[in-house]
Amino acid sequence: RLRDQRRNRLYRPDQPMVGRTLYDAALVGGAQAMGQPVGALEVGKRADWLVLDGNDPYLATASGDAILNRWLFAGSDRQIRDVMVNGRWVIRDGHHADEGQSSRAFAQVLRELLG
Repeated sequence: RLRDQRRNRLYRPDQPMVGRTLYDAALVGGAQAMGQPVGALEVGKRADWLVLDGNDPYLATASGDAILNRWLFAGSDRQIRDVMVNGRWVIRDGHHADEGQSSRAFAQVLRELLG
């Protein structure tokens, strides 16, 4: 930053959204580091993704890569609506598929511990 006198070193004129640059690099680097068929939405690759809440006011007022930028740099987990892992939905509408069972099991453990 000091040498180049630039605050945002990852900004490029051909890709002004730094979030997109970071996201793309994470996909490629993650797939390479794991040695797994991940990192892109393609036939034969694992389907791992999340769906952001399009009704969230902060995200709904953006479009395209600006949505990714907003979520990466100032978003929160509350803006995640759905999550798919290895082709299976594990979170839908903000709730884990086993949430009810986990809550009941946790309550039972607390009853046993606290008597």
